[in-house]
Amino acid sequence: MNEVLEYLFFTQTIADKFIMALSNHNLHFEREIETVQGAIVLKIAEGVDDDLWDELDDLYDELSDEDQALVEAGIEDDDSKSTAGIYLQLANGNQTIAQVDPSIMSRILTVITTEELNAFVDTIVRSVEIPDDSPICKRL
Repeated sequence: MNEVLEYLFFTQTIADKFIMALSNHNLHFEREIETVQGAIVLKIAEGVDDDLWDELDDLYDELSDEDQALVEAGIEDDDSKSTAGIYLQLANGNQTIAQVDPSIMSRILTVITTEELNAFVDTIVRSVEIPDDSPICKRL
């Protein structure tokens, strides 16, 4: 494949839904496992019809939300242990995952939205990566 579009998933269940859509449109794809996080990467050749591209993009957005919710709420892994994690986007472009207790994650998500949690975590990551020792009352 020369030019490719990549779609990233963290759970096989959600990746399978996208694979079904690709198959329904007779689109050839390659499947890879991302080495750092073990994420599933689906690659298709560019040159997809604009209408189909829009449909796939909308589906991917919808499935990404589902995928993230499954990961953050805790899913069953191959060893049948409940797992949960928070994906952290670092300033250098890298991502990492912080494993958290699934019961704590579930409790958190009963009182705040995923977007609020992500904003909170992003604030912490930025504060760790770029420390600011000035008094909090003096910050903008």
